[in-house]
Amino acid sequence: MRGGFTPHPVIQTVTRLKNRKKSLRQVLALEQGMSSRSDAELRDQSDQFREQLRSRTVSPDDIVPPALALVREVAKRVTGLFAYEEQLIGALILTDSAIAELATGEGKTLVAAIAAYVLALEGRGVHVATVNTYLAERDYEFAKPVFDQLGLTIGLLPERGANEEKRAAYACDVTYGVGYEFGFDYLRDQLARMRSPHFGPTQRLCEMMLGGQSQAPEVVQRPLAYAIVDEVDSVLIDEAGSPLVISESASSSEEDNAAYYLAHHMAETLTPEVDYHLRNSKRRPELTKAGLNTIHESDEIPWRTLRRPWQNYITNALTAIHGFNRDEHYVVKEEKVIIVDEFTGRAHEERSWNGGLHQAVNAKEGLPIQPELESSASITRQRYYALYEKISGLTGTAQEGAAEFREFFGLEVVPVPLHRPSQRIVEPDRAFGSGAAALDAVVEEIQMRHAKGQPVLVGTRTIKISDDLSARLKASGLPHRLLTAKEDDEENDIVAAAGGKGMILIATNMAGRGTHISLSEETIALGGLHVIGVERNESVRIDRQLIGRCARQGQPGSAQFFISADDAMAPAFKKGWENEKGEIKPAAPATRKLLKAQAKIEEKAYEQRQLATERDEWIDQTRNILA
Repeated sequence: MRGGFTPHPVIQTVTRLKNRKKSLRQVLALEQGMSSRSDAELRDQSDQFREQLRSRTVSPDDIVPPALALVREVAKRVTGLFAYEEQLIGALILTDSAIAELATGEGKTLVAAIAAYVLALEGRGVHVATVNTYLAERDYEFAKPVFDQLGLTIGLLPERGANEEKRAAYACDVTYGVGYEFGFDYLRDQLARMRSPHFGPTQRLCEMMLGGQSQAPEVVQRPLAYAIVDEVDSVLIDEAGSPLVISESASSSEEDNAAYYLAHHMAETLTPEVDYHLRNSKRRPELTKAGLNTIHESDEIPWRTLRRPWQNYITNALTAIHGFNRDEHYVVKEEKVIIVDEFTGRAHEERSWNGGLHQAVNAKEGLPIQPELESSASITRQRYYALYEKISGLTGTAQEGAAEFREFFGLEVVPVPLHRPSQRIVEPDRAFGSGAAALDAVVEEIQMRHAKGQPVLVGTRTIKISDDLSARLKASGLPHRLLTAKEDDEENDIVAAAGGKGMILIATNMAGRGTHISLSEETIALGGLHVIGVERNESVRIDRQLIGRCARQGQPGSAQFFISADDAMAPAFKKGWENEKGEIKPAAPATRKLLKAQAKIEEKAYEQRQLATERDEWIDQTRNILA
């Protein structure tokens, strides 16, 4: 703006809303004209758009309405899906560098594809980032025929692929892939540049003066232009505390490995509140003076090979014992500890806890000690996506993070109206004095719904709860499927079949599991999918995502949470329940306390993300000063 004037955010929002409504009217007005054209004519029109943009005879904003109208028609012919008005609104939001809050089941795959086409016409590359491999492959397969018809190239980013494969995917007009793989490729490129003998400008200048030819480092990415991020709240908020890290194995010795086992055995002999305190967080134990004296009395400590002070080995061991639970925070596969994402319930073999903590968990499980990894390069997801000229995103649960999206990323959150009115019924929570009583009640509820053939999806917070509930259902003779981090390979088939008559699915954390649950006319008539939540999560958005699995696209459906005094968040609401064993009525007071506790936890997490952002900014400033 002139004179450096920046309009008030409210004025900006109103202006953008008016522009989107105007653009929507233009798209709809072009519908008949596009439908009367042949495939070849539409392809020619697409080529003209590209040429006009590259010759700069039109602006990117001017091309949006006609390009959307064109790709809408082509998608209808190729896929049979004709984007309805609400989906067009979502696409307009994405091309406007904002976040579209599109409810689960409203067709995000089509919205992202038609928006990606519009952005790709400039020829600078569009990255469509999804939360898992299945979704990346599914969305790529859906979009490919559309882009092929329009003469644009589309690639699927291979995970851990060769540089040639990755470079070919990035050279395409649109590249689909898993979000973290885009970030890891960026880090690998930075390492390649840093390790290249011709990396610095001084070296390149010297070579030019001496008549030599500078060889560019082996990189795969082009300059970062546009990104469309699916489940954007999960990527930029929930996973904000987990930076992307490229690590390399450090050398290790038998003596060094023995130190982890010794620390674990020693930690098991320490006395709580005498030798150490757990305080509010079991992941930050504090040794007392007595504890410090005790742990240094042993003659077995291999002082010469220790990587860090001995007390750090002990605190890591205490953290592994008290703060990390098997089948909740990690699973064990082929004698390896594999981290389970606390938001998505997915196992991540490429991740590891640092500072010797991963080795401490191995020692706790009696597994072989893997060499420690030393960080070669790292970046937070927020800082990576901030490198793009423009980012936009989709999610069904963005409103809770709207202020954060605006403050940190300058992204507006825009709710997209439902295509059909919701028929979802969310029943009041049921509360119990113990986890066992809650699971027994869940089994009774499933039996009742199963008897009439209604499909049931049960979302749990941990693998252990899933296994406990599964054992109860087996004892009751109820056939069911189980989906945890242990069954990730079968996920797509398991979830896709969950809407069948009488189907029962137990899933550990449904966030990020984007497989569509299809319902037949028969199951719709039986009330649609019923969702049961066992425990509430620390984030209200995760709870909303679980509820959003039912009653999609105006179908019937229902949901209910079962909470208990044994839940992870129970300290927030269980006062006065100490002697209760059965169902607690009314449950409303406990639910209110839970929602307050969720708000406090999310506020604290927000503060931590603020600190991380400030640290990132400091790192960037330092790097610029030293450059």
